[in-house]
Amino acid sequence: MKTTIMLLLGLGLFGLALAGCSSDEATQPLDTPRVPVAQQLTSNDDVFEANPIYSPDGNWILFESDAAGNRDIWRMPAAGGIPQQLTTSTAFDSSPFWSPDGTRIVFESDRTGRKNIWTLDVSTPGAEPVALTTGDLDDGSPAWSPDGTRVIYESNRAKVGGTDLWVSPATGGEALRITETPEGVYHRTADWSPDGTRVVFESNREDGAPALYTMSALGGVARRITQLNGYEGHPSWSADGLEIAYESTNSGTMEIWVVAATGGDTFRVTNNGGYWPRWSPDGTAIVYAVYGDGEPNIWSVQADW
Repeated sequence: MKTTIMLLLGLGLFGLALAGCSSDEATQPLDTPRVPVAQQLTSNDDVFEANPIYSPDGNWILFESDAAGNRDIWRMPAAGGIPQQLTTSTAFDSSPFWSPDGTRIVFESDRTGRKNIWTLDVSTPGAEPVALTTGDLDDGSPAWSPDGTRVIYESNRAKVGGTDLWVSPATGGEALRITETPEGVYHRTADWSPDGTRVVFESNREDGAPALYTMSALGGVARRITQLNGYEGHPSWSADGLEIAYESTNSGTMEIWVVAATGGDTFRVTNNGGYWPRWSPDGTAIVYAVYGDGEPNIWSVQADW
């Protein structure tokens, strides 16, 4: 009798195992994290840290922080460590981005009373920031082109409401407007494709819903690559050009997601919250920030899906 009961129990467990491996249940939902393990790089919940980005050689992470009492630009070793302060203005410095050779950075600052784009030579100790754009309106979220010749940014200089994308020579000069849409429509947080021919950005250009789009870096037709119902923003193009990481509320909380650069299925790669993602130069990791009980800290997650 005992042998019969054990045999039946074993068959029952085997049947349950088979049921759990059915084709329907084995299909992974799109919002299931594929990389649930992340590494925390900073841990001071009393300090605001945001917009992290790897240096071109992968050795540093640039970010903004109010650790000194004011929002400035800092950098720290990519594996974590003691940060170094790069700007010391009493103004609001934000949204830093490296030049391709890693010797300079570009960022937004309101140090002249309006938010403009500035550059700083980080290879020369004591160098002072230089204004790339000027004017009485606001420019923000700059990104340096892969060939080092251009900087793209968002600006309200030609609109009463909303923003468009503009491109300026990295050494200064006449800006090119690459999006032209009605009042109230915004385009922002653009990033370049690795070959510099296209850009990805966030916009509410269709029915007011925030989504991600790609288009030629010279302007033209924009192609929508996300079709989700939540917010999507701050896109970052992978170094191999195949994928785009971004932040989204599609799962109910702000997390880091990835979509193919051509559009299609999306999947979530964090489950502890996530803002402002940026790929590592070798494509093996994504750095981002997480809001916990206090201010956001910087984390990284391995891109091993």
